[in-house]
Amino acid sequence: MTMKTSYREPLYIWTWLNTALKKEWQKYSATPVTPDLIPGHEAAQGWGYVVAGYSLIEQGLKAILHLRGQKKPPKTHSLSVLFAELANEDQDVLRAYYSDFRQTFPGMKSFPLATLEDFLVNLDGGRNDQGKFIGSFDWRYFPTEEGSGSPMPLVSVNVMHEVMYGCVQLILSIERGDRHASTSTYGWRLHRERSRRHRDWLTVRMNSPGWGEEGDRLEILAGPDPSGRSDYIVFEGGQIRVFFAPLPKAEAIALPIVDKRPELDSFDPAAAFQSIGVTMDRTMRDQEPASRHIMY
Repeated sequence: MTMKTSYREPLYIWTWLNTALKKEWQKYSATPVTPDLIPGHEAAQGWGYVVAGYSLIEQGLKAILHLRGQKKPPKTHSLSVLFAELANEDQDVLRAYYSDFRQTFPGMKSFPLATLEDFLVNLDGGRNDQGKFIGSFDWRYFPTEEGSGSPMPLVSVNVMHEVMYGCVQLILSIERGDRHASTSTYGWRLHRERSRRHRDWLTVRMNSPGWGEEGDRLEILAGPDPSGRSDYIVFEGGQIRVFFAPLPKAEAIALPIVDKRPELDSFDPAAAFQSIGVTMDRTMRDQEPASRHIMY
C-alpha cells in the first residue's frame, strides 16, 4: 500500500520552508565552505548544506506543483524531472532567479553551468541499475560510501540557496494570487537595498534650498550592474519616476542626462539630515537590512 501525501496549508508550507532556508543562510554565513587542496575535505565541509539544499529544493518544487493543482506530484527525488513538470510561467520565474544570480553575484559568472536546467540535471547526477538518478544519494552518503556516479555532481551552496529562495517567493506569490515573485531576484534585492540610500538622498535634496530649479532631466544614481541595469530617476512635467533598467539611449530621450553617482558615493545620511535640521532614527529601519537576504 502506498501512502498518500497530505500537504499542509499553503501559508504553513511557505512559513516552514522559508524558516528552514533562513536557518541554512545563517549557518552557511557563519561557517562557509573554505577552499582546500583536498577536494574530499572541501566536499565534507559542504556536506550538510548540500544534503539540506537538495531536500529543500525537492520540497519546494513539489509544493509549487501541489499549489498549482497537481494532485500527485511525481514521487521522485529528481530535481530536473520535477522542474520539467512545472508550468512554463513558473519555470521562467525560477530561471530568472538562477540567471540573475549567476550574472550578478560576485564571482559567479565563471560558474560553468549556464542555465538552471544544466544545474538541476547536474545535481541529479547519473543513473543506477534501476534507472534512478543518484546524485542526491551520492551526496547523502558521501562521508562513508564511494559514490555511484562518475563524477560527483558539481554544487554551489550559494546557487542552491538562491534557487530555493526563488521557490519560496513563487509559493508566496501563488498563495497571494499575484505575479510579484520575479521582482525578488538577486539584482532586484540589491536595487532595493540601494533604494534606501537613494530615498534618504532625495529627501534631503527636496528639503534643501534650490530644490525644483533644475528642470526636467534624467539622473543616473547607480550602475550599470553586470546585467546592464541602472538605478535612475526621470524628472519630467512635475512627476518623478524611478527605474531599475538599462539606461535609454541618449538619442531616444529629449532630456538632459545628469550623472549623480559621484554625489551619492559621498553622501552621508546622518550629516545630510542634520543639515536640514533633522535627526535620523534608523534603529527600527536597520534591524533587518536587505543584505541579510542577499549574501547566503
